[in-house]
Amino acid sequence: MNLYKTVFNAKTLTTAMAIVLVSAFSPAEVNAQASAKAQRSIEGVWTATITPRNCITGMAIPGAAFEGLFTFHKGGTMSAWLQNSLIMVTRSPSQGLWQRDLGWSHYSFKFVHLRYDLSGFYSGKQEAEGILELNENGDEFTTNGSTALFDVDGNPQGGGCASSVGTRYDLSL
Repeated sequence: MNLYKTVFNAKTLTTAMAIVLVSAFSPAEVNAQASAKAQRSIEGVWTATITPRNCITGMAIPGAAFEGLFTFHKGGTMSAWLQNSLIMVTRSPSQGLWQRDLGWSHYSFKFVHLRYDLSGFYSGKQEAEGILELNENGDEFTTNGSTALFDVDGNPQGGGCASSVGTRYDLSL
């Protein structure tokens, strides 16, 4: 009878280990990732080229385009890093919000960052808002937006307009 228990316990253990291994490597995770991509959401990390534009004519400002990073977090928050080499201020990382507006491809966003002069003193904040549209396969976007500058007391100090094109950052090298 002890031999029977030993064989029975060994078979039970082997079966349990097989179930654990099959579960660990099942396609459920892959299917979840595939269905998340099929949603074509802006959630994720993006590289972008931002082009400042004349707000009246829509024409690009020559030599003013710059690179940036956007992260659209699940739940509607976002972060961004932007630094235009033509502007003589330092910016904090940008923090903001996003929402889906229409269907799977249309979104709006708004973010803010703090501005500091070259000696490191706080000089106000800048807010930006815009609309974003994903392309058909969900791995590129275009935006149109505007910015507003505020001094240290919160008084408006002008603003600008910009457009951008972005590409989803992925794990491929």
